[in-house]
Amino acid sequence: MRIDRFRTVWGIEPGTNLDNWAKWFPELKEIGYNGVEVNIHGLEPNNDFPRLRKICDDLNFDISILGHSSWVDYAGPRPVGLTASDHLQNYRDVLQLAEPLRPVSFNFQSGQDAWDVEESIKFYRGALEIDKGLADFSHWMVGLERIIDIGEEDRAMMEAIVPHVYHIHSRIGTTQASQCPEPMNPVFEQERLCFERLWTQVLQRRIEEDPNTRIIFVPEYGPFPYHPIGSAKTHGQVADEEGKRLDVVFTQFVASLTNI
Repeated sequence: MRIDRFRTVWGIEPGTNLDNWAKWFPELKEIGYNGVEVNIHGLEPNNDFPRLRKICDDLNFDISILGHSSWVDYAGPRPVGLTASDHLQNYRDVLQLAEPLRPVSFNFQSGQDAWDVEESIKFYRGALEIDKGLADFSHWMVGLERIIDIGEEDRAMMEAIVPHVYHIHSRIGTTQASQCPEPMNPVFEQERLCFERLWTQVLQRRIEEDPNTRIIFVPEYGPFPYHPIGSAKTHGQVADEEGKRLDVVFTQFVASLTNI
């Protein structure tokens, strides 16, 4: 199994001609990242895409795309009347737009929580057709608000979902927040262990299906309001520390399976 760690650029401005990223990405390479996850909605395709691809090619970096099927970055009020068909067309458009970047994976924040059941089903059926069966739940569990693998019904739900996960956003949520500011603080131990159990279940499932499979994980910790004001560390420090820590956790777990 190949385990690659990607860094989200969430909260880091690209700068003019992506100059901030051009200076920052080599630092990411130095601390062990294999690629970056980029929200492409704020980039200009004709100029920024070739520049981004060149920066990453020079570092032998892969690119994962973050996209939205709705309005850009969910900034401001939700547009009125967006249907499943509208979201599906946006989904197709972003997939096509991103092709020149040669992404190795796509992470879409998609759908709409105000739809009724019928409209939601229409969207997911359409998304599965676009994906040709390759959709997963990589960004599904960000608002946990409970330890989700100790109850019988929750365990059954997660057992049904885990086989479909191929991309891990390794952000720990707490029982009262969607982002833990200090994953190694003992007060968050139960949440941390819960997420680690689920992530290693994903690794085990993937390696059982294909010993040569590739898993990308992204320690996706974002700025305020996700990251609390007054935290001891910045969201970037948490992301990088968690990335290094989980690299060891995941590698050792896979080694324990292959050495059996």
